[in-house]
Amino acid sequence: MSSAAPEWARTVEVALTVSGWQVYGPGEREVGVAHEAVRSPISSSLVLFTLYVHRRLCGIVAAGPTQSDQQDLFDAATDQAARIAGRHAERAWRGSLPLPFHYAVQGSRWFFRNLLDAELFDGTASVGTPEGGARSRPIFAPHRPGTVERWMRDAERHPKTPTLRARMRVLPSKPLLRRRRRGLPGLRPAQYRAVQGLERSFARGDQKALIQMATGAGKTYAAVESTYRLLRHAGARRVLFLVDRHNLGEQARDEYRGYTPLGSRKTLHEQLPLRHFTKGDVAESDRIVISTIQRLWCKLAGVPMPDPEDEEFETGRAVKLAGKLAHVGYREELPPDFFDVIVVDECHRSIYGRWRPVLEYFDAHIVGLTATPVQETFGFFRNLVAQYTQQEAVADGVNVDYDVYKITTRISRDGATIPATLDTRHPDGTLERINSVISKIHKETRAEHWHTMAEEDPYAPTEINHRVRSADQIRTIVDTFRDKLFTEIFPPVADRDTGEIRTRKTIPKTLVFAQNELHADAIVTAVREAFEAGDDFCRKITSKAARPKKALNDFRTKRDLRIAVTVDMIATGTDVPALECLVFMRDIHSWSYFEQMKGRGARSIEDRKLRDVTRDAVHKDRFVIVDAVGVTEHPKTDSRPLVRDDDAPVPSLERLLQACGERHALHRDDAATLAGRLSRLGQRLDEAALAAIEEILGEEMSYEELVGGLVRAADTNRREERRTHTLAVPDEADDLVAAVRPLMESEALRAALLDAARSHWLYVDHINQDSLIEARGLQDEEEAGQIITDWRAYIAEHEDKILPLRIAFQERQPPGEVLAALRDLVASVRATRPEWTEARIWKAYVDLGVARGGRRRGAGLVELLSVMRFELGLDRDEIRPYRSTVEDRLTAWLARQETVGVMFDEQQLTWLQMVVDVVAANATVSVSSLNEGPRLHAGGFGAFVDAFEGTRWKPGELVDELDRELGA
Repeated sequence: MSSAAPEWARTVEVALTVSGWQVYGPGEREVGVAHEAVRSPISSSLVLFTLYVHRRLCGIVAAGPTQSDQQDLFDAATDQAARIAGRHAERAWRGSLPLPFHYAVQGSRWFFRNLLDAELFDGTASVGTPEGGARSRPIFAPHRPGTVERWMRDAERHPKTPTLRARMRVLPSKPLLRRRRRGLPGLRPAQYRAVQGLERSFARGDQKALIQMATGAGKTYAAVESTYRLLRHAGARRVLFLVDRHNLGEQARDEYRGYTPLGSRKTLHEQLPLRHFTKGDVAESDRIVISTIQRLWCKLAGVPMPDPEDEEFETGRAVKLAGKLAHVGYREELPPDFFDVIVVDECHRSIYGRWRPVLEYFDAHIVGLTATPVQETFGFFRNLVAQYTQQEAVADGVNVDYDVYKITTRISRDGATIPATLDTRHPDGTLERINSVISKIHKETRAEHWHTMAEEDPYAPTEINHRVRSADQIRTIVDTFRDKLFTEIFPPVADRDTGEIRTRKTIPKTLVFAQNELHADAIVTAVREAFEAGDDFCRKITSKAARPKKALNDFRTKRDLRIAVTVDMIATGTDVPALECLVFMRDIHSWSYFEQMKGRGARSIEDRKLRDVTRDAVHKDRFVIVDAVGVTEHPKTDSRPLVRDDDAPVPSLERLLQACGERHALHRDDAATLAGRLSRLGQRLDEAALAAIEEILGEEMSYEELVGGLVRAADTNRREERRTHTLAVPDEADDLVAAVRPLMESEALRAALLDAARSHWLYVDHINQDSLIEARGLQDEEEAGQIITDWRAYIAEHEDKILPLRIAFQERQPPGEVLAALRDLVASVRATRPEWTEARIWKAYVDLGVARGGRRRGAGLVELLSVMRFELGLDRDEIRPYRSTVEDRLTAWLARQETVGVMFDEQQLTWLQMVVDVVAANATVSVSSLNEGPRLHAGGFGAFVDAFEGTRWKPGELVDELDRELGA
């Protein structure tokens, strides 16, 4: 192209050349060139390029300057595609039918439309396509000639479904197996709905789709199933599974490697090449690629790849290398058309902000997976195709619910003051006043020094483990946890079969969340001392600890390692199903992060596997959050932390303040980061430091107002709300300048803020003794009251469904018939209110004090039976534990036998008590139930027959009578 050609035209030609097209002007074509783009200048604002693959006409590029209208460009491409095919049908790929591949280019912005997405190869309209024909989409660069050539082969081979999007339209018709019950093959119902929802969305032509599934509900497995179906049935060429943490990539790799398609003897990776990308290149033969978004960015940005074993790269150095926006460039070895589908795990963290250009580089469908979507997540995808909440997962038995146990100490609540002096009384009675001496630890080198106090030093709760560590606060929390563990946190429970009180002795698998590495070290020491245990009992598992992968695997599988202390390595995306207890010794303000951390305990686990690591555990029907910092009590934001990419935020406070001093305009993201850093600094400021800063600010502005102004200026959601309500919206730049002006104009303010932030020392308060204020289980009485109110309203509104159970109770029908009526009611309720499980309803009655003396968790049909007896007026004062009802019935039955002269010996009474155990657990008794559990060990039904031989009952008749008298 001539150097006189406009810049936009030269840019288009360069893009075509880089992608592999040989560009010619009219009359410049050469023989033997496989992939050609022939230039045809139309006007000063329009240049057309005609695409040839092996001398066959197949596409048109319509290019214009940046201000060109996209639709006008596509119209030009459409006209030219039809005109050329009409004139040169013998050289056109589809004869006289219009050339199908259309590109519109506005300056350097590319858009693409494939006519075959909406029609068959012979040009007739395809069934199920959206109105208006094929849909265009933005792309980073033109497709490679090899890709276009492959599309042409695919279309000739599959004329009725000539493109990937066309094959996606018929994908929902391919059989998809739903698991009918536990232990059978197939997808769980929630996974089935997720895959089905995704495929229906793609069939509609959607480019993006979001799947929200509770932590532990199997969203990765659902993604693996979708991957297989897209590759096998829809003809996708390659799928990328993106994560943002190294350990999540390893877990995804294991999930893919462990998947065997239904009806196949080979695992997925044996059928379709799988690559976990950590270095080198991705091969053309790879069909499934797993990578962190940070390493993929390195490839696209030309940045040297980190060592495959560098697990901290993603959360550390990558952020500094990428800056505030991870710019990418065209890479011949990893072109934009390399992947057809991208699955983004934990997408609430990585689909916006810094790493977004990586996703926008590829011309691919994007599937987001998350348990905790935030506002930006919905904004990016705008297409929620499946939703499965934690409540639903608990109702289905996929996850377990949780209880909260609160530990409050005086220092945790109020802080403390390190005194400047201490009084010491000598043996002779004299009193000496000496300066207090405490230790201080350098946060980076961990060097420890002694520090003599010149004046007293008060510290607030928010400063604990940031500026000051209270040694006795940690000890008090850990000691309280130890003392209450088997009495209140995991109290003794009655065995369902025998009624025997069972007390656990093995420490449940417990995960403690610490504030930072130094805090974690102190907690590990306190735990080992409190439990009088060795190093293998409690370990720190963080990315900076020794051999963290091995330690994590040991925590999953070994019986000796009972307690792990982490900062954030195990906070998200890491499965330890046997976890029964989470101890929060750090506060969390982000809703999504807190939900992810809670999710570590929500995993269900088979009883056998649980006992493999915790000997005396019976069944995991809940986990316990031990809240030592009030994390469960305050509201949390559902958006990103103000400090973006919290593990290694950049730019630093110093650089941001320097930019203010140099009067550089701040980007909105920079303002948000600055606000976050100043907000966190404000939590650590003592009164003197805060007063010094506010003295500089003057009477017109407080420190809180300074931070608040930055937050509001950076809040795009607030701006959109103001627009929605037709309020005046100041220019974004004006907002930012006004918020930053105090920092720009005052060097003293910038210096004071930096001085306050540069404390590298952690002071250790070993002088103040802590004390326990409160240790108790928390019950959500408000939620319990609402559940009971709604349940009673349901009973009143559905008398027709309640009537069979009411009649069964009133007529004292056989227990089997009562239970059948109750099961019918449960099925009817669950059809419309799946969250109303027997366990959840019973827990509400216990938490509100209506049901007394029964266990709070793990309820089933028997407990619901007690609830219904109470609600239907059979037990009037309160809900009685069903066992006590059965025992009273036995007492009454024995009294009636005694009046007619029937007495029972000790062996017979023992058997009658075992019958009570069966009825208390099942609401009924049968001959077969006497051959189970403890009854079998006592000789089973045969021993029962022997015990009652010679009485007035035949053995089977006695069982039937006891069933009628004691059951339901």
